[in-house]
Formats: sequence, C-alpha cells, structure tokens
Amino acid sequence: GFFTFNFAIYSYFGQAFVCLVENPATALILSSVFIGLNNFFAGLIVRPQLLVGSFFAFPFYITPGQYVYEGMVTSLYKGSPKIVTADVGGGFFEYLVDTGVCVPQQPEPCQGTVSDFIDVFFGGVFTDDHISRNALILGGILILTRVLTFAGLKYIRYN
Repeated sequence: GFFTFNFAIYSYFGQAFVCLVENPATALILSSVFIGLNNFFAGLIVRPQLLVGSFFAFPFYITPGQYVYEGMVTSLYKGSPKIVTADVGGGFFEYLVDTGVCVPQQPEPCQGTVSDFIDVFFGGVFTDDHISRNALILGGILILTRVLTFAGLKYIRYN
C-alpha cells in the first residue's frame, strides 16, 4: 500500500514537472530537489521528534514522504511482539531501564518489543492511529499531482 503510494508520487511528480517546465533538464533538476527534500524531511535522515515543534515542522508536514514512511513503519511493526535487543547506553536501552524491563548491570541482553522500539526511536510521533489519515493525505497528493499534470498539458505551451 504505502510503498505503492511512494512510487506513484515520485512518478506523478516527475510527470508534472515535465509538463510544467520548458525543458527536460529543468524537470530533472526539480525532481531531484523534490526527492532530496522529501527524503530529508520524511523522518529518514532526521528523526521526526526533532522536526516537530520547530521551524522545520512545516516542511515535515507538507512532504509526502513523511506520510509514506510513517504508514509503512507503523503498519508493519506497530503492535509486533518480535523481540529487539537493546544496545547498552542507547535510547531504547535507557527506556527499558526506566520502565523496569531491564537492570543496568544484568548479565543477559536487555530486550524489548519492536513496537516499543518504534515508540522510542520516533519519539511517539509515528503512531498507528495515523494510518488511515496518511492514506487519505497521500491520495489527495496524488490527485493534486494529476491535476497539475493535466493543467500543464492543457494550458502551457512552449514555442
């Protein structure tokens, strides 16, 4: 589902840029900039808890990658009982110690669930409550890109 949204968004934005600008080189540059910004603000490079509540919250919420990434991660791993081993001194390890699951000097590895790891890693910003919202927003973005493409084909003429 969300992976398909991602491919469609990249393809449709590429088509829209080709229809809206005069030459293919400019469309390629715009597509590259879009992909770079999309990946940067999606939560792939910078964790979402660092973006929310700052100046960068606006680009975080307008880039479609955030909705794709959140949808993929939460639909695949939220509520999963699979076990993750925490590294000593890491954020997940500290969370497990604070919640009483692990003791700092225990000889056996400190382990928690994937679902807990997702909560800690993304600072509680990515939740499975947003899955349907993310799908609707991505559907709206796809419709917007198609409208831009058709408007470019119909109304923009380069001589």
